Amino acid sequence: MTEKGGVRVGRGVRGGRGAGWGLRALVALVLAAFALAACTPTGPAEPPTTPPEETTDPSQSPSESATAQPLPWGPTEAEVEAAIATASAMSPEQVAGQVILARYPGTDPAAAADQLSQYHLGGLVLFGENVGSLDQVVATSEAIQAAQSELDRSWPAIFAVDNEGGLVQRLSAETGPWTSFPDFMAAGAANDAEVTHDAAQAMAIELRASGLNFDFAPVADVTIGADDAAIGTRSAGDDPERVAATVSAAVDGFTDGGVISSLKHFPGHGSLTVDSHESLPEQTASARELTRRDLVPFQAGIDAGAATVMMGHIAVDAWDEDLPASLSPAAYQHLREDLGFTGVAITDGLDMGALTNSYGPDEIAVMALDAGADLLLGPTDVGAAHQGIVDALEDGSLDRDRVDEAAGRVIAMMRWQAQAGEATGPVDPDESSFGAAASLALSRAAITQVAGECGGVLAGPRVHVRGGSTQDWDAFVAAAEAGGLEVVPLEEDADSDIRLVTAETPETGSDVAIALDGPWLLRGAGNPVQLAAFGHTAGTFEAAVDVLTGEADAPGTLPVQVRGLPASSC
Repeated sequence: MTEKGGVRVGRGVRGGRGAGWGLRALVALVLAAFALAACTPTGPAEPPTTPPEETTDPSQSPSESATAQPLPWGPTEAEVEAAIATASAMSPEQVAGQVILARYPGTDPAAAADQLSQYHLGGLVLFGENVGSLDQVVATSEAIQAAQSELDRSWPAIFAVDNEGGLVQRLSAETGPWTSFPDFMAAGAANDAEVTHDAAQAMAIELRASGLNFDFAPVADVTIGADDAAIGTRSAGDDPERVAATVSAAVDGFTDGGVISSLKHFPGHGSLTVDSHESLPEQTASARELTRRDLVPFQAGIDAGAATVMMGHIAVDAWDEDLPASLSPAAYQHLREDLGFTGVAITDGLDMGALTNSYGPDEIAVMALDAGADLLLGPTDVGAAHQGIVDALEDGSLDRDRVDEAAGRVIAMMRWQAQAGEATGPVDPDESSFGAAASLALSRAAITQVAGECGGVLAGPRVHVRGGSTQDWDAFVAAAEAGGLEVVPLEEDADSDIRLVTAETPETGSDVAIALDGPWLLRGAGNPVQLAAFGHTAGTFEAAVDVLTGEADAPGTLPVQVRGLPASSC
């Protein structure tokens, strides 16, 4: 094993934008080899057997499937058609479950497996309350996949997680041996495709080492900054083109790590001042404005090969002012026809206030599928959602072909993920903490200086440290002392006063201000030295200390415009 920048060369195909196509080509070659072997008879053929939840398409030969041009997200059209045929042989109960991705209770692997089996689910999603330890998460994955096999399904069950970095990261240093990554806005500040790719690939390797195969990332929203109700530093920035380039690099990284990625939250939540977790936001921008701003990163991520797009609970006046995009046929039509997306359309969580304030879980499930969704995320009542789909299929109010199409896309995606995972090579639970170097590299590339003389010593050698949470203070002090600064009590004299600026601990006057959250927190601060750091990780603090001591430059630029601040003072 060799390393470069903390990420192993040879773990998939490395190299920034477009690298995911290298992995797809590798998988295609592997499948072609299998197809050639399959075309050479070695003896009398045995009659095929078809398990209850699987079938084959007799019109599709292995060689045709192997040599056809892959779709941008992985499988060929023939493979998708074969998967739809598999879905069409399922019972209503089986196919209804295949399009649901549900939450599950607690940390008991058996409970997760039971949830999957009871409703024939397409998969499960892990949240913080489902994390006890690395061994427990791995055991849960093994139990889920064993239950999938017992359902006579030859493709993996989805085991998904929200791991964006920053505030939204279920598997992090706070919950186990995993690496904490900075906010995705750090990638926008770095504006470096290779660094962003490597961070996403490292995170993907950690997830696969823990038994997960699907990550709800990257965020493709274009933020408006401080007034953004739900996204903020989860976004790569306010410039559509910069966000697009960052999203593309991240998609490539996830692909090269063997994990399915998901662009969210279509058609863009970053310009809204209402949080869809609470109620339904309204997007009043014209179709032209959406195309020129919010949709640019989604188009880039689709072109880069993202397998899924998450539909936001956002009422778009230009398309359908009465329904959120997640329930709007017009929104799915725009995604498919105008952006050319052929992969899996997944809803945002169906337990969010934008939907539950108006509809029941059975209504939501049927409406979303009828509109064009392929995978339903997190119904409030899985049993009710499942039964609602079954009832609608049986009374004809939900078209069976539409549900087969949805389930088939999910099956094709998971067959492809299994092949891609094999192509990238095996992973081991020991690799669950693989990403520290990539996280540090991202923080080093992101740190941005917007005030103060560049290139020299900015603080110390004796410093006071104020602000931030207790965890922030402890982590910064550890990094400061490791970097040669002496942190002294506030009652003692110091050469510099350093303030860790967060929404909870705003700037109150200091020599050095370091914004750990959005850079807009520095607006009007007037400190002699100001840094934007975009995170709370060990790497964030190490990178900041190296700039303060003159050991490193601050190469980042602000990915959002902040009134009164330059993009960089260096």
